[in-house]
Order: sequence, then structure tokens, then C-alpha cells
Amino acid sequence: MTMFKTMALSGLCLAMLTCGACRDKVEKKAEVIRPVVTYTIPDIMRSREWSTSGTAKDALETALSFRVGGTIVSLPVKVGQRVEKGDLVAALDPTDFRLEVRRAEASLKDLKAELNNSRLNYQRLKTLVDKAVISRSEYDSAFSSYESLLARVEAQEDQVSIARRNLSYATLNAPVAGIISTKPAEVHRNVAAGETIATLNSKGDLEIEIGVPDRIVPYVEVGQSVSVEFDVFQDVTLAGAVKEVGVEAQDSSTFPVTVTLQENDPRIRSGMVAEVTFDFARIAEMQLVSIPVQAMFGKPDNTSWVWVLDTDTMTVQERAVEPGMPTRQGTAIKKGLNPGDVVVVRGVHSLKNGQKVRMMQ
Repeated sequence: MTMFKTMALSGLCLAMLTCGACRDKVEKKAEVIRPVVTYTIPDIMRSREWSTSGTAKDALETALSFRVGGTIVSLPVKVGQRVEKGDLVAALDPTDFRLEVRRAEASLKDLKAELNNSRLNYQRLKTLVDKAVISRSEYDSAFSSYESLLARVEAQEDQVSIARRNLSYATLNAPVAGIISTKPAEVHRNVAAGETIATLNSKGDLEIEIGVPDRIVPYVEVGQSVSVEFDVFQDVTLAGAVKEVGVEAQDSSTFPVTVTLQENDPRIRSGMVAEVTFDFARIAEMQLVSIPVQAMFGKPDNTSWVWVLDTDTMTVQERAVEPGMPTRQGTAIKKGLNPGDVVVVRGVHSLKNGQKVRMMQ
């Protein structure tokens, strides 16, 4: 009996030790700190203002060019000259174009004569075939020749129209009233079709074209107010507004943005260099931030979430976000995050609220 009690007591102690060891393992497993890669959202708008330079141009600026190539024989306009609609801007040597018109018209005349003879012939043969004097095949051959000539006449008429139109294209007239701002062409110069002969400003509102880097463009929107200064008139600051925001980056990784001047100053001319300043403190979208796309994860209700790291406790908490347009950094976030927040970008699918983590280099 004593031996039995001793064995039972030993078994109980062993079981308690085993359970204690298991509990220690569970506790140790619960204390595992997961390594994560994080991304700290920069405060790129901490200065609240951002400026860039651009060149002013007339909103109704038109590059004038010939629709055919040739040698310029007349260029009466001068830079700064005002022209009215229909005024002569330039003219090409019309000799070759006139010869082409004559050649096309002569060919058309010959074809029409052949067509007339062919028509008379098949009409004569039609009378004979009706009287069974000739075979049907002979008549069909004559009629086929007539139809072929008719098609050639129609095609040649098109060639005459093209030749006459090209002759008219040898004269370049002002499409609207305005002022000649540039004149890169010269008399006796051979130019190609589409090559700019002169630039016409139609006295519309002045616009400024600028390039905005991808880290700034998410904060720029159509209608946004800007201030504009010109280097040559440092005492003048004009109000402007964003007219267009490009959706495709240029070669320099900047997006094209067009700004319209909302104030007029008679001293400002097309071609002057301007400095455009954005005041991002005035817009609510200044809190828009961008994060790597892999930082977000979704839930069954189609909502988007991220893990935000508390650097004091080194624990993570999930937070709902509202994603916006794609950016070079990943995705713009409209709501849910602020500059300075630290989000997890790797290991997002193996975390839980309140879990301790350690940041990997």
C-alpha cells in the first residue's frame, strides 16, 4: 500500500512537471516577436509651399505651317506684327503645283474623250446585238471597256481635285486674327509639310506650362489656386489657377501641369519665365500620403487596412485606410494615415492586434 502511494505521488509530480514544462513552452511561443519591414511616411509638405519655374505662352497660340512642302518665295509678316483673319503669312513657289494641275487636267481631258468614243461604240453595238447582227460577247466586251474607262475618269477627277488642293495649300493665310510671335522660317528656304513657318498668338489668356514631380502631383488638382511671379517684374505677384494636370509622366519623371493667369498685366508677354508657387497649407488634401502597395491588405467587406507600428511599445494595430490613385511610391492614401506614421510593408499577413514586433534593417 505504501509502495502504491509512493508510485502515485511520483506520477502526480511527474505530471505536474510535464504540465509546467508545456505551459512554459506555450508562454515562450506566445512571446515570439515577429520581424517586420516598415515604412515611415515622410512629411513632404512640412514647408507648406512648393515652387517651380515655367514659361508663359498664349492660351490660343497656333503654329502655322504648310500642308505641302516646297520653297518659300514670300514671307511678308514680321515678328510682333498684327494680322487679320485671311491675311497672307507665307507662300511657296507654285510652279510645280501648277504643272501638276495642268498635267492632271490634260489626262482627264484625254480620258473623257476616250470615254465618249467608248460610249458611242457600245451604244452602236447594243443596237446591233438587239438585231442579232453581232454576238452578245462582242457587245459585252465593248460595255466592259466603257465601264473601265468610266472608273479611270472618276479616278482622274480625284487626281485633279488633289492637284488643285495642293496648289491652294501653297499659300498660307492666318486662320484667325492675332500677333506673330515667332518666325523661324526664311524666304528661299525649302520647308517640309508641317514645319512651323510662324507662330500666331490670338490674344487669349496667358498660360504657364510647368513640370511637377511625382511626389508632389498627388496634391495638385484642377482649379487649385497658385501665385505667379515673373523674374523681370519682381514687384508683381499675379493670381493663377491650375487648368490641367497630366496623367502621364514626361521623360524627366515629372507630370505636365498647365496654369492659367487669372489677372492681366499688359507687361507680361508670351515667352517670359515665371515662377509658380503652390500653397499646400490651403487645401485639405495636404494630408494625402503615399505608401508601398504591399503594405495594404483587404478584408471580405472590400475594405483596405494597414498595420501601424507604435514605436514606443513596438506593437502593431490594424487601421482602416481609403486608397487613392497609384503613385510612384505605390498607392496614395486619402484617409487613415498621416505623415510620420510607421506602417508594416512585409509580414502583414502574419500579424495580429497588439503583437510585438521588431524592425528589420
